Amino acid sequence: MTYDTAVPSPARRRDNPTLATVVGTELARNKRGFVPWYHLLAPVIITVPLFLGSLGSSEAEAGQAFEVFRNVTLEFWGVLVPMTAGLAAALSVRADQDAWRLLLSYGVPRGRYFVGKVAALGVLGFVSSTVLLVMLSLGALISGRFPQAMGTVVAAVYLPWLVGLSMTALAVLVAVVWGMGPSIGVGVAGLLCGALVSDKVFWYAVPFAWPMRVVLPLAGIGPNGVPLPKDSPVTDMSAIPLAVGMAVVLTAVLLVVGRMHMSRKEI
Repeated sequence: MTYDTAVPSPARRRDNPTLATVVGTELARNKRGFVPWYHLLAPVIITVPLFLGSLGSSEAEAGQAFEVFRNVTLEFWGVLVPMTAGLAAALSVRADQDAWRLLLSYGVPRGRYFVGKVAALGVLGFVSSTVLLVMLSLGALISGRFPQAMGTVVAAVYLPWLVGLSMTALAVLVAVVWGMGPSIGVGVAGLLCGALVSDKVFWYAVPFAWPMRVVLPLAGIGPNGVPLPKDSPVTDMSAIPLAVGMAVVLTAVLLVVGRMHMSRKEI
């Protein structure tokens, strides 16, 4: 008797879900928790008071209220991206501890759970970046500066998210291996390094500072939100492709390491 092995059995199909299915499941399981609401509301919470504050600044009298609002918001965003990565990874992985005891007993390639977790948090980060862009656009519209004052705002919003995917992968790996506390520590390190290291000459050696580093030349500001002089080396745009390239390599390495760890993880 012969068997047709060309068509997989229903059981085999169930044990081999696509990465898109895993990511969709991750997003569906977390849609009512703190993590998605944080991603949606954080941009609103930081932009509303900053916009109101910019209206009362001395620059507002010279018609520069939106520029002040934009610069300070992007400064906050540069340090918030890695902080969000650590917090979201810690909470998301902790919420999955009981579920993984069951899921790891299935025949699904275990590494797919890790990659799916990183990808799902990356999707939430993209949504959060989009909300920030909408809030900045509304600020420009209210100030009568839309679209001429937007400049490189789109790049300054989305590039930190892209570079920050490496921090998401790192935070998820740390959370899976060592738990919630160290993962939050990754976020705190990102916040501090973004503020203290991103404008230094050795920024490329500190991955935690990369998201903030791509903001600085695009927005023309220092880590403190103050506009940079035109001859400042921090305004050099060559730092952006370097940061993106290093982030892509680091993300790929961390995904491989995470998959290997998950494949050996005990139930």
